[in-house]
Amino acid sequence: MTEDQYLSLCEKYFKGLSTPEEEILIEKYQDAAELNAANKKDWSAADKERLKNLLYTKLQANLEQPAARVFKISRWLYAAAAVLVFSILGIYLKNTQSHHVAVNAVQNTNPVKTDIGPGTNKAVLTLANGNTITLDDAPNGVLSKQGNTAISKSANGIVIKNNNQANSQLAGNALNTIAIPRGGKYHITLPDGTKVWLNSSSVLTFPGTFTGNERKVSITGEAYFEVAKNKNMPFKIDVNGKQVVEVLGTHFNINAYADEQAISTTLLEGSVKINYQNKETFIKPGQMAVNNFAQPINVKQANIDEVMAWKNEMFLFNNENITSIMRKISRWYDVDVVFKGDMSSINFDGNYSRSKGLTSLLKNIELVDKVRFITDERRVTVIAK
Repeated sequence: MTEDQYLSLCEKYFKGLSTPEEEILIEKYQDAAELNAANKKDWSAADKERLKNLLYTKLQANLEQPAARVFKISRWLYAAAAVLVFSILGIYLKNTQSHHVAVNAVQNTNPVKTDIGPGTNKAVLTLANGNTITLDDAPNGVLSKQGNTAISKSANGIVIKNNNQANSQLAGNALNTIAIPRGGKYHITLPDGTKVWLNSSSVLTFPGTFTGNERKVSITGEAYFEVAKNKNMPFKIDVNGKQVVEVLGTHFNINAYADEQAISTTLLEGSVKINYQNKETFIKPGQMAVNNFAQPINVKQANIDEVMAWKNEMFLFNNENITSIMRKISRWYDVDVVFKGDMSSINFDGNYSRSKGLTSLLKNIELVDKVRFITDERRVTVIAK
């Protein structure tokens, strides 16, 4: 492996995108080139400076591309990471293999023997008759029939179809529920063709078909909607029983977790009307309506990339507090989180693939040197530095 290839792998590691095989290649290169921590005294100042500049240039160039930001680390820390890249990577990689984590030269025993994997497609469907179906175990095909309505599963999620809208009043009155656990996600196509992507810890209640003069569902948690257009039948979403979002046909995201301080509705396309306490609020594409229940709804410009990161299989943090970040991590990786110390001023910027395991994400956050983590099975303790 050439030096340039080695630096490219280092860059991927700092971004949290390296594979276990690539991390082994990094360690082998460091062993062969005597770059490990035990041999770092043998490196000349000129060699260290050259490696520092090369790696810093690569990382800095990456930061200048908004679509590929890594956790923002100050120049002195980049330099330190580059000068001692053999220490940082070597110690982390060796300790990962022996199931221990070293932070700031303090050895902390980590009982985790395997990485905690990311969330997957899983959900529980509760039918109007009370029957439940675990969707991740269910085979593809028709799961249930309610009158003229059929609920089917495919590789892309579940689809609800109705073959006779005129004779489907009974199915329309029958409500079904799909619940997404922590560590899960799911996609559903409603009987009118509306598509819904559901994030972890979310619940959607919907009828077997839509009848009357409106299409109504309810949601808790987070979901992205692409609503089928029907000017004669508005689509209404009851959000946590606290506000109603009304549309004719549009694309938007709702974040309404019970442990968040507000309900956020972000519009990507079309138009949205929010009804709260007998007042109507309209938002335009690119805007977000934030309802914290203590003040009138606040409409502001949204960071669409940040809002839609979860659907695009990414974490994207924009000066986000560690407590908020860990709530997202808790839902997606199905872990419990405990905090030790003052977290009020500990914020981060950066992105990370949601398809990768938890260990490298926590390592990336630790590189910013504001917190450290101790993981014990499915319990993560966050310790402020």
